[in-house]
Amino acid sequence: MARIPLLSDQDLEADLPSYEDTQERPAGADGAETSFFSSKRVEFEDSVAAAHVSIRLAFLRKVFGILAFQFGATFAFCLVIYLTPGVRGFIQNQSWILLLTMFGSIGVLMAMFVHARNVPYNYFLLGAWTVLQALTVGAIVSFYEVEVVIQALLLTSVVVGGLFTYTLQSKRDFQKHYALVYTVSCVFLVAILLQVLIMSPIMDFVMSVAGALLFSVYLIIDVDMIMNHFSEEDYIIACCTIYMDIIGLFLRLLEILDAINRN
Repeated sequence: MARIPLLSDQDLEADLPSYEDTQERPAGADGAETSFFSSKRVEFEDSVAAAHVSIRLAFLRKVFGILAFQFGATFAFCLVIYLTPGVRGFIQNQSWILLLTMFGSIGVLMAMFVHARNVPYNYFLLGAWTVLQALTVGAIVSFYEVEVVIQALLLTSVVVGGLFTYTLQSKRDFQKHYALVYTVSCVFLVAILLQVLIMSPIMDFVMSVAGALLFSVYLIIDVDMIMNHFSEEDYIIACCTIYMDIIGLFLRLLEILDAINRN
């Protein structure tokens, strides 16, 4: 299985504490506040938080670089679908396309998790999955007015920025709430199935608000898990997790804003 070194020459030349230095004293021993960028915050030996500072920074650069590609591709596909009347009309009239991309993305996602550390297959699978996800999002977005889409995009950017800042600077352990969030997610899925039968506009709005809150919580928990539990080689899984959380939040905010504008 291939291993990609995450240390650049610039990182090696920097005057940064070594990994051994981070293990000499327990986190917070000097009473100073700890954060993700502090070498004293150690959760697990193989986690990003316990690694050399240069590895943490390299991990962040890799993750945010891949996320930039994913969201750039998603935006490009949405733009092409939205601004091309022929393509937009074809996708809206062919519901099987949305189903194909949804189930296809699930299959590719499963394969990607299996080969998450196997270079270059993980990159090929990531690219294929991103394209399928972009087509799915583009098909959904094509049914909304452009003003609502822009509003949802801006609101999502603000919310995600705030959640990232809060999570990376917080000293709280968010993983202890994972069981509760999982239970709420199961209840949410049951409510979605009931909504399919009830078809209530009010229930639709309530479910959209609940979904936005749920994806916000998931984003906080997942970012914390990636930083404190994931290895530096788990960048593919980290990108997919964050991407799905942000896309889910965006689609729920899109539904909320559309309902508000229509009323």
